[in-house]
Amino acid sequence: MTVRGRRILVVEDEPLMSSLLVEMLCSVGFEVASAMNVVEARQQVESFDPDAVLLDISLGAGPSGLDLGYVLSRSRPDIALIFLTKHPDGGSSGLQVSDLPPGCGFLRKDMVRDTQYLLDAIDAVLADRGTEVHLSGEGSDAFLPLTSKQHEVLRLMALGYTNAAIARLTNAAESSVERWAAGIFKALGIDTKGDINPRVEAVRRFISSAGLPERP
Repeated sequence: MTVRGRRILVVEDEPLMSSLLVEMLCSVGFEVASAMNVVEARQQVESFDPDAVLLDISLGAGPSGLDLGYVLSRSRPDIALIFLTKHPDGGSSGLQVSDLPPGCGFLRKDMVRDTQYLLDAIDAVLADRGTEVHLSGEGSDAFLPLTSKQHEVLRLMALGYTNAAIARLTNAAESSVERWAAGIFKALGIDTKGDINPRVEAVRRFISSAGLPERP
């Protein structure tokens, strides 16, 4: 177990998630600073000098957490990096481990509420074992065949949007949404002619694996 008292920078644009992470890390003895975006994060790197950075991949408008991660991996290779994602697996997030800076960790946001899960990941990256820290979760492999667009459509389905609404949100034709939905059912092996509604079944599997998505 890594000796506590080391510095962790949390880069997260969702206030509730940021507060949760800061509170958890402080409670076990880490010195913690936080930032809401890449500009704030780079300032904190200079002034706070962290040992590790927890990076949300999606930081809203502007540079992403992945952009910052690549900058830090080149300019500050002494800082351990752990990326956070809402997605249930690498394939559905549009990223694979090979797309990330070397030696970093990659974790699901919905699982970091488990303090031990998060601390084990931090210990691993601080010990230069970042490749051991990767997305995990029961059933997540089932979503690997989905394209990033199919995953986006499935997430919007899980939010309760109709095909017409999804078409507006994705700037696509409703017929395109219908084709993406059919592709989702096929990729997940869902029988579209059985007794179970395929849309409901796809959403049920998504929520079971990734949790209920948050509405913007």
